Amino acid sequence: MIIKREIKNNVTYLYLVEESYSPEKKRGETKKIKPLGVEEAATPLNRITEEFAVVWAEGRTLGNAVPFSERVIGQFPEAESGNGVILPCDIVPCGKFRNGAQRWWCRTHQVHWGIKADLQQVAQGDGGIRCSNATQPMHYTKNPMVINPDDYAGGIGIWAALPTAINTTDEPDIDGVVIHLHARPQLQGKKSIDANFPAVVVTSFDSLPLFGNALIKRVVIAPPSALAYLEALINNLPLGTLYCHTCQHPHLDLGDFAKNPHKKHFCGNCGVDSNWSKEPIVSSPLSELANKLTKNPDFVDSDRILDMRDYQNCQVKVWSSTPAVLWTSHLPQEAGIHVHIYQEKRKIVDDTFGQVTWFDGSQLERDKLLVTMLDKAKKPAA
Repeated sequence: MIIKREIKNNVTYLYLVEESYSPEKKRGETKKIKPLGVEEAATPLNRITEEFAVVWAEGRTLGNAVPFSERVIGQFPEAESGNGVILPCDIVPCGKFRNGAQRWWCRTHQVHWGIKADLQQVAQGDGGIRCSNATQPMHYTKNPMVINPDDYAGGIGIWAALPTAINTTDEPDIDGVVIHLHARPQLQGKKSIDANFPAVVVTSFDSLPLFGNALIKRVVIAPPSALAYLEALINNLPLGTLYCHTCQHPHLDLGDFAKNPHKKHFCGNCGVDSNWSKEPIVSSPLSELANKLTKNPDFVDSDRILDMRDYQNCQVKVWSSTPAVLWTSHLPQEAGIHVHIYQEKRKIVDDTFGQVTWFDGSQLERDKLLVTMLDKAKKPAA
């Protein structure tokens, strides 16, 4: 059984719902068991809306890479993207505590519910069932970029875009991590998309070629999951995609769990903490997405050479190249140092180089540039 919500006249009602599968109808069915009351009272300053959106938290599984629905219910700010959305709890049963009491899990806010303080909160009638993290503001983007790899014969590339390693322009760096997308409609053709997005949704007309749940049609690539996956790639950590033995949902490791491969995994979807992988791994649905859609896993080092002493009066941005989170081109990825050079406001160089000589004659080192980029990405915003 799970807890579901319905919005009527701007009021959110909670119901205990039983889910089952009908072999005759070949589809899932739900049955309301009993009402649980009102979750939030809506006011002009506390308005709950339903949006096509992606939502995520810093360093937590919220905004799981495989979402339950493209529609998100919450208190959204007016801006199209940013920080500050408040989401209702989504509380599901997840076994019992050691003393035999029922234990519940909020899969929205990633915290257990059912301790004595929680029960007192409900008894006092302060608005219904809510977990301890219910008022935490989350990052969000409404109407996210949605892309179907089947539409781009030339391939798509998706990266965890990091701040620059060096920036001599007056343009500010990105704050933290965003998602960069390249898309080419034709083989070896020009890019029709080359831009940063708060998050990107990879979708399919039918279902994505993942194991487990055949109904998966969307995988969300948001900053926390993209960064965790990138760091696992950079550090050559064993990656995989573990499916929960209870709910079959793909597991996503974030934060410290994504830095230390492990066998025992905690399911962020149903709260069960007894999932085991055969070997220590970092689990991410992005791993299986990449394994199934990648056509060319090879990398080639750029053979281009750049001497910045030839551009003394120009401004420059410099990045270390990073492996893509998703790469569907038939061509190999290119490794090196990516450089933008500007003459006044006009970009005159935009390419990846194997060797870059700096203005003082020293050679830039790709590994050191990458460390600087990662440090800047994790630095709290001012």
